[in-house]
Parts: sequence; C-alpha cells; structure tokens
Amino acid sequence: MKDKIFQALKQEYPQLGLGDEVLMARAEALAATGLVTDENLKTVVASQKANLEALQKSNDKRVADALAKARKEAEEAAAKASTQHAAALKAEQDKLTALQKEYEEFKSKHPGNGGQETGEIEKRLKEQVDAQLAEVNKTIKSLTEANKTYSDQLKKMQDEKDAAAKAAAAAARKTLINTKATEAGIPQWRIDEGFVIPEEYDETKIGEAMAGIAANIKKQMLPGRTSFARSEDVNAAISKEDATNIVKGILRR
Repeated sequence: MKDKIFQALKQEYPQLGLGDEVLMARAEALAATGLVTDENLKTVVASQKANLEALQKSNDKRVADALAKARKEAEEAAAKASTQHAAALKAEQDKLTALQKEYEEFKSKHPGNGGQETGEIEKRLKEQVDAQLAEVNKTIKSLTEANKTYSDQLKKMQDEKDAAAKAAAAAARKTLINTKATEAGIPQWRIDEGFVIPEEYDETKIGEAMAGIAANIKKQMLPGRTSFARSEDVNAAISKEDATNIVKGILRR
C-alpha cells in the first residue's frame, strides 16, 4: 500500500515540485495508520493537498530566508573586513613614509662630510630604518595575504549562494513546467520523461508549448493511427516492427 500511496501522490501533485523523499515519507506515514485501502486511496490522496501545499511554501520560504541571511552576513563581513584591512594597511604605510622622511632629512642635514661620528650615526640610522622598513613590508604582506584568504572565502560563499539560487530557480521552473503540463492534460508518463524548453520561454510560452505537446499526444492516440514515434521525437529511428505495420497498412488500402 505504501508504494500505491506514493505513486498516487506523485501523480496527483507534480506541480508542487516536492521530492520523492518527501512524498515517500508522507506515503509511509499514511500507510502506517492502516486506514488506507484501495477503495479510499483516491480520497486520502486528495485530502493531502492543503498539507502538501503548505509544506511546499514552507520549503520555499526556508530556502529564501537562508539565501537572504547568507547574503546579508557575507556583505556585512566583507564590509567589516575591508574597513579593518584598509585601516591597518594605511597605518603601516604611514609609518613607512615617516621613517623614510626621517632618514631623508638626516641625510640632507649631514651630506657625508661631517666626519666619522656622523657617518657612524647615519649608518646606524639607515640600518634601523631598513630593519623597520623590512618589518613594515612583512606586516603589509601578511595583511595582504590575509585579505586574499578572506576574499577567497567570500568568493566561495558567493559561489555556493549563487549555486543554491540557481538550483532553486531550476526547481521552480521545473515545477512551473510540470504544472502547465498537468493543466494541459499531458499524461504522467510523458511528464516523467521531462521536457526541453528554451530558457527564454516565459510562463505564457511554456503553457503554449505544453498545449502543443498535449495536442500531438492526443493526435498520436487517435484510433487507426500507427504511431511509430512521438511527434516531438521527429528524429527517432523507425523500428522493424513499426516499418512492417506501416507496410501492412498501405497494402490494406
């Protein structure tokens, strides 16, 4: 009975876009009651509509809320990190500029003819400036690398968010297509095969495409018509059996 309930739910509510795991869980819960029979199966499945629609809306809202939260956190973290890194880099660069200025001023006041003592002072000052300069550059490099690491992490978060948004959009589009297919009267076996619909098609054009497919299926199912390939599969090869049936049909005319 569980499988019967599952198949009935899947056929009745394709437009909701709920996964097989969700529908199977619902089927198992209903079967476990021991109250579902072949006679009341249709009624029980129909009674699930409001609950399953609410579940779909809840799932959609959770996805939307999660994406919005991730976007907000990423933007806030990026802004905070950018401000902190910019301030730290500026402080180190200002320190470097001050040290260079101090050294240049000393050289201008002592052009190299001030004797051995002045030369020693200049040498020590230059060594001190060079050491501090190396430390400043090391700090700047460390900050730059930290900023790159954060940027890479932020990009990864952005890529994951974009992928989730793309998957959600694809699921919503598939739900729309299946809904239009059901409304057009396309049988479930054909819906399960899937459709190739151009990305630029809006809801109206999708509805028109589904109506065309439904009309073609009905035409193929007309009494006395030999169907060797579905109308949309125009490039399908003719089997030996189909070819034989076509020839027999011609000979009977």
